[in-house]
Amino acid sequence: MIPMQVHQKAPATVNKLRELLNKLQSGKTLDVRLEERNDTPLTWAVSEGYHDIAVTLIEAGVDVNAQNVDGNTALLRAACEGRAELASVLLRVGAKPDLQNADGYSALVLAKRRGNREIVDMLLACGADRSLRTSAGVSFEEPGVSPKVSIEGPRDARLELDVIETIAQCRDGRIAGRVLDKYINLEAADRFVSTRGLRDAYVRHEASQSPEAPNYVSLDDGMELGIVSSAVPEIARAVSSMLCRSLEDARIDRGGHLPPQVVQRVQREIISPYGVAHIWGITGHRFVLSRSVGPDRSELLGTILVGRSKDTIFFFTGRYNNLRHSTLRKTVDFEQPNADRPRERWFDRFAFPEIDCFKPRAYHHIANFVVSKEQRGQSLSRFMLAKILEKYSRDHMVARGVRVEHSQHLLCGRGFWQIGDPPWLKRMERLGFYLRWGAESFFIEHDWAPLPEMRNSAGEVISNVDYNRSYGLPDRYLASKPIVASDEHLVERVAEVVRLSQVPTAKLQYFQAMFDFT
Repeated sequence: MIPMQVHQKAPATVNKLRELLNKLQSGKTLDVRLEERNDTPLTWAVSEGYHDIAVTLIEAGVDVNAQNVDGNTALLRAACEGRAELASVLLRVGAKPDLQNADGYSALVLAKRRGNREIVDMLLACGADRSLRTSAGVSFEEPGVSPKVSIEGPRDARLELDVIETIAQCRDGRIAGRVLDKYINLEAADRFVSTRGLRDAYVRHEASQSPEAPNYVSLDDGMELGIVSSAVPEIARAVSSMLCRSLEDARIDRGGHLPPQVVQRVQREIISPYGVAHIWGITGHRFVLSRSVGPDRSELLGTILVGRSKDTIFFFTGRYNNLRHSTLRKTVDFEQPNADRPRERWFDRFAFPEIDCFKPRAYHHIANFVVSKEQRGQSLSRFMLAKILEKYSRDHMVARGVRVEHSQHLLCGRGFWQIGDPPWLKRMERLGFYLRWGAESFFIEHDWAPLPEMRNSAGEVISNVDYNRSYGLPDRYLASKPIVASDEHLVERVAEVVRLSQVPTAKLQYFQAMFDFT
């Protein structure tokens, strides 16, 4: 007896994908079920091999142990269909290895019955129960044989992307089954992870040009580069450790430029282990650079988060994350009242570039770009950028005739784009980024919205104008021309930036910078 439904033909699968999209969009919740088997989106995505959709659902916090009408879970379907990488991620985020379906099949029995040795090994390593039997008496020792018949067919990449973006919009604050909390992670030891855990966390792109290649890139000196799933707790804690410890240097009382309470809020809410897995992970590729430090131990050296879509904006203000630039006007309520002063508009606190050109076209937003504090001074930031360009930038590789040597995603945009605090610009320029002219954002002070005092290195209170001048405004624009010619500069707004930089009630908030792939 075949314990589960056979793999459906491609047209039916695409129809199911469209059904999933419609249900997510109409319900605006991740708690939807598909027809026939009452599948959860995760169970179905794992079964049909929609890796990106499955990882996005996991990172969004869906219940990984939910069962369909046959009692099948995502892990059971992974075991049946041979989805080894997804099985590994599911186990690491709380999937129960011994849940049985309505016929009594466990993931272990199914994996052995299907001949999926890699999944059998990982289930045994997790302590899966070898004694479980099905209602018909099928056991791990005598599982029978039921080879999987694979049916390949066309995919609808646009439809898949629409589903992924809709999942991101439906996220609701949950992260079921994870041991990931909101706390300030200053544990230096967390950056060390098991090499097996790291390699299990690397994601694979089903539409890769090199599907049989490893899902990471081996570099010199025992280093590796790859895109990981942020949902894996060990990885989330490691990345959080690097980010939180690095941000400590930005505190005013540690020689930085930000008030301690601001730093602590970001550390707790945005870059805690919970935040790394849940807030931006669902719309970004989490690259990590690592180095082997033992037989089965690796140290994370650096990380950078890259928008999966060229339309993604990770953050717009503290209230808005994971937006699409193309729908920014519809998504953001620019007329919302200020909570303390309902007659005032909250967005009157800011002066942004024109919304339609806030983000440059076809550039991937980046965030969380950091090298471990212990590894600074070794040019690893520049090295990581160079290797991502060399190994993951599609147009750069095509122009140089470079073959794809991994089975992960390629970046198909024109380059990287970042918005960041004023002190950050000089560092990024040293790495090859260039200022996007006229794209600065400003805080605007009102009597109902005062700005905190700013002090210079001597501890003296300085004005907003002096603060702006300390970061090169307006002199930068009065004495030079763009270093790099770009059709994405906002040259027509430069005069407004110059004016704002000299207004006593306007304080520089962010610069924008760009990095071209070709």
